[in-house]
Amino acid sequence: MAGKKVYRSSQGKSIDLGALLLQNETVRAVGNMGVNARGDRIDTGNKVIDTKVKQAQRAYNKQIGPQDDIPQSFAPPPEGIVATQPVAPDPYELQARNTKEDKLFKEQRKAEKKTKTAKTKPVVKTPTTPIPEVKTEPVVEKKASGLADAIARAKTIKQEALKTPRQQAQEKSGVRKI
Repeated sequence: MAGKKVYRSSQGKSIDLGALLLQNETVRAVGNMGVNARGDRIDTGNKVIDTKVKQAQRAYNKQIGPQDDIPQSFAPPPEGIVATQPVAPDPYELQARNTKEDKLFKEQRKAEKKTKTAKTKPVVKTPTTPIPEVKTEPVVEKKASGLADAIARAKTIKQEALKTPRQQAQEKSGVRKI
């Protein structure tokens, strides 16, 4: 085949990069973007949420918008000839459909985030007969925060610009040499 990229390693083994790419295109990509090697958005279970083709089509439709200048044939076909040309879809209908898909996708992402961030409080079962001298402290749930919040709480850094000798001399009070 003409499209194959076969390379020979330093040890003399041949490596088919095209087959290797096809073999691993559904594997989760390294990083924190949540995509596979094709670029499809995937969830934590490696199931495809949104394909790269749909993402590109939505972005294209957002930029281009509805097209008013779609060439259509308004002349009726001659007698005896059946029109076989498909009718172009209404661009406004396509845009409405794409915005609906966008809204559904955003709602799914919000629902996923809510299920991830929602923490259930542990159920504390108390015995029917109280145990003497046992004090239970209320469970205080700490709000999850990121690394940046933790660093900000730990340190507060005030940064001042360095002053030139002339600026320092101007700030001094008292008699100046003329």
